[in-house]
Amino acid sequence: MGRRKYSRPRHGSLAFLPRGRARSLLPRVKHWPDGREGPLGFVVYKVGMTSVHYVDNTPGSPTQGSEVTKACTVVAAPPLKVVGLALYSLEDGRLVELVRVWADNVPDAIKRRNPTFKPSPKAEAIEKIKDKVSEVRLVVATQPELVGPSKTPNLLEIKVGGAVQTALEKGSQLLGTELRFSDLFKEGEYVDVIGVTKGKGFQGVVKRYGVSILQRKSRKTRRGVAAIGPWNPHYVMYTVPRSGQMGYHRRTEFNKRILKISSDPSGINPASGWHKFGLVKTDYVVLEGSVAGTPHRPLILRTPARPPKHREPPEITLLEV
Repeated sequence: MGRRKYSRPRHGSLAFLPRGRARSLLPRVKHWPDGREGPLGFVVYKVGMTSVHYVDNTPGSPTQGSEVTKACTVVAAPPLKVVGLALYSLEDGRLVELVRVWADNVPDAIKRRNPTFKPSPKAEAIEKIKDKVSEVRLVVATQPELVGPSKTPNLLEIKVGGAVQTALEKGSQLLGTELRFSDLFKEGEYVDVIGVTKGKGFQGVVKRYGVSILQRKSRKTRRGVAAIGPWNPHYVMYTVPRSGQMGYHRRTEFNKRILKISSDPSGINPASGWHKFGLVKTDYVVLEGSVAGTPHRPLILRTPARPPKHREPPEITLLEV
């Protein structure tokens, strides 16, 4: 390791290569886990971070039974409008869309974004192909006007869990209604947070990969890689740190515990409002720990892919505002 007295593991996980910019601010969900009925996800908006005091009830924890202070994140969770139903069949190992059924009360903003929008007869379209359906997804529209300056809704497909026929009945019932966060999750449960991280632009290898700054009398450069490879193999290997995009990546964080769900934002709003967000005016959720992104950034909370066994909500003694 050169002039180091002890070894040091390399910085920058190779599992995330290539480190490119996310395609969309609203991330794509690559996996919907099985194991529960009903919709498996929800779209929220990041508000900010604060501290929470609660009595630790994690079995086997060194602080079990004691009051602890942890960092937490507040996210706004305005209701989602279920504007459509997408039915898929499994053919040759991939999902093929059979039909997309739209509700009667589709917002005008969504119709403007889809010039070819044509409402389809719901009962007839579902009845013809219900035997071929292998996956049911809700087409939901966000309501960003309830949380920030943006007024353009985002469209997202959320899988409906459970048996296919049960999911089809559940999806038909929810079509044209509003979906609230409290209808899907409870306090104490865990969720996976999928979002786009804070963007940092084009950065060098020192900030991007933690490369050591060379000594003062170095030739040509100090904030760079001294040698990018040997004579053989005579090419630059992908493991060598290089400059490039840093941040604004799609990332998934597993098992964030829901500490609180409330529809009364008066108990969470500071007098001056949240920094770079303002006042929360809708339902909100308090998650343990930090999440990706900046204030106002949309995040997808998904049913956990590998949930812990312990799911009891802690007793909150103080939520700092």
